[in-house]
Amino acid sequence: MNQLGSLDSKSARQLLENFEFLNQKLQATILMVTHDAFTASYTNRILFIKDGKIFNELIKGTDTRKEFFEKIIEVQTLLGGDLNNVI
Repeated sequence: MNQLGSLDSKSARQLLENFEFLNQKLQATILMVTHDAFTASYTNRILFIKDGKIFNELIKGTDTRKEFFEKIIEVQTLLGGDLNNVI
């Protein structure tokens, strides 16, 4: 699990759950920047940026957090490799 700065795993999870509560119950907009798929899986919408441009967008919709996490991993796999540079 991403350490969200210097937080231990339990505190990091609590913080993410609090963000989720603030977003869902209080309609608060939260902007978070991360490279961690687990952390990103707590969000409703993700913009992937590559070379300063939007590479892809994912919206959670009705997916479970696990399903959304798996989609994030798929995009990160594409994002990490440039298909034009395959040997």
